[in-house]
Amino acid sequence: MEYVKVRKPVYLVLFLSLFIYCGPKHKKVEKIMENGVEVVLNHVEPYKIKGEPNTLTLEEELIIDTERDEIAKLGLVDIDAFTLNSEGNIYILCRKSKESHIFKFDKNGNFILFFGLSGQGPGELQAPLYIGIDNKEDVVVTDSRKRKLIIFDNEGNFKKEIPFEKSIIFVHPLENGNYLIFYQVFDLPGSDYFSQSSLSLWSSEFEELKELGRLKLLDYSKQRKRKGTVPIFCWSVSRGHVYFGNEESRYEIRVYDLEGNLFRKIRKEYKKEPIPDEYKKERMKNRRPQDREITYFPDSFPPYQGFFADETRRLFVMTYEKSNYPSGYIYDIFNSKGVFIGRKSINGFKTRGGHMWVITRQNYLYGIKEKESGYKELVVYKMRWE
Repeated sequence: MEYVKVRKPVYLVLFLSLFIYCGPKHKKVEKIMENGVEVVLNHVEPYKIKGEPNTLTLEEELIIDTERDEIAKLGLVDIDAFTLNSEGNIYILCRKSKESHIFKFDKNGNFILFFGLSGQGPGELQAPLYIGIDNKEDVVVTDSRKRKLIIFDNEGNFKKEIPFEKSIIFVHPLENGNYLIFYQVFDLPGSDYFSQSSLSLWSSEFEELKELGRLKLLDYSKQRKRKGTVPIFCWSVSRGHVYFGNEESRYEIRVYDLEGNLFRKIRKEYKKEPIPDEYKKERMKNRRPQDREITYFPDSFPPYQGFFADETRRLFVMTYEKSNYPSGYIYDIFNSKGVFIGRKSINGFKTRGGHMWVITRQNYLYGIKEKESGYKELVVYKMRWE
């Protein structure tokens, strides 16, 4: 039985050429070297690259919709995260489920099984935050309350647990057997920061190798002012590359190899988007009066909200520029060499702390969307470049 809504093909022809390529001023891609690192300099308008596809068609293939009765009866009432294996099977993580937290579907959206029972015993989950597939095709789950990695085979059979001491938020398996890990680092007394969180590369033996960046959260009890916008701290992984960006670097995305070596910076000029009053009201509505007094908003949003890299190493950067879709935004698109090649509108993909739950595999794009009703759905598109 199929538990997804399969829609008739809907073609969203996204003409990147509508955001017309730049004129003679920027025909040649500008690059410089800084301390041995290549820096690609991109401008407000895209470069015109000979032979580079400039039209993308997204054909809607299927939807796993948590608002549908068939899905809710399985216990899948929300979608917090998901991952894919090499066969295209989909593993969805749901923290709110009362019994099992992981739901497996085949590539056509047919439900197969659930696993990861709620509990404190071996192979059971208490507070799962993240799910990934390692290079052995095992399912790796980060559980913050148990302070362990719980590892299952691709059929949901429990294999082992790996304890960790740090306050780890997520563990992302890499193709070389190592891990990309995000964990909290609490400063010593007297610091201006309440906490810091580190994005680091770790070995397969679970030893820290190299830090790529930090998210620093100010101790607002010691500050007279606090910024009202969400801080930028974004990352993505694609075919041996790790992409990282934060607010401190403005519109600059750093590209590392799996050993943590920085080899490219992608920079871009951008149009500043003013912060509307509606956004300010939404951010302030649940804050205490004393917090509202010290909160301020800058004149414009940060340069982007999040990004994801596809399987060909194209980079899709979600800006704050609204599109014609109800919950859509304009995305800047960079090719595998970090060159800005075009823009397009995409509707409604979710971000969490700057991380976008979007995966591409064999020219299919998978992403989490939130419906107007508040329910989430996993939407799958066929990608066609021309």
